[in-house]
Amino acid sequence: MSQPDLVLDWTYDIPNQKLYIKIADDLEYEAIEGGTKGYTKTYNNVVTHVSNYEWNNNEKYWISEQYGEKYGYYQQHPDLFVQHPEQNWKTPCLHGLGKDGEYLDHMQRSQYVLEGHDCATIWISDWQTSKAPTFNLYATPDKGHTIYVRRGYNDVLYSPAQDNPEWKWVMHPQPCMMQPRSKSYQLSSHAELEEAGCPQEIVDKCKRGEWDSPLRPELQQYYIYPTA
Repeated sequence: MSQPDLVLDWTYDIPNQKLYIKIADDLEYEAIEGGTKGYTKTYNNVVTHVSNYEWNNNEKYWISEQYGEKYGYYQQHPDLFVQHPEQNWKTPCLHGLGKDGEYLDHMQRSQYVLEGHDCATIWISDWQTSKAPTFNLYATPDKGHTIYVRRGYNDVLYSPAQDNPEWKWVMHPQPCMMQPRSKSYQLSSHAELEEAGCPQEIVDKCKRGEWDSPLRPELQQYYIYPTA
């Protein structure tokens, strides 16, 4: 790869459920349901629709031609796979690699955004003890002072979900191809953590602001978090 791959840092306005990126003063995109229903493009004050097909086969190349020096260049890599740093699988990297060698998704977002590195995970409710776990994932951006929850739900496009409506998946931090309607983080509290059965020592550590820091707190700039 002689040129850096195209990397786009989308912002998720969670209260308004709007996923968008401002490329330049005169160019902005809004992804509709994680891009599964295309994109609204505003260019020179003209609003048009870009389909998912057009996004992958035309639009990203056009962005590269116009803004490649700033954002990188779109190139497809059908034979590129990288080992996941924590899981025992290799990830296909059709859309390229980020600055640290991480995979990029169809919207050119970093793996670190999709895996929620903006916050530190605190606890996942009853996923090890229940036959029908809620899969509510509690997380914090500031060492435990603020508590968010990404709830478990079934409104996903994973194939097992259709035949198993009782199964749940943790909402992704941003909508994506498999979770196009993810609502992401919702404001929670220490009290909810306790009521959900989180061990008291974990709750107390959060109350003292002594929980882990996020792996990549710089990613918080790409969220407008809920305050109520």
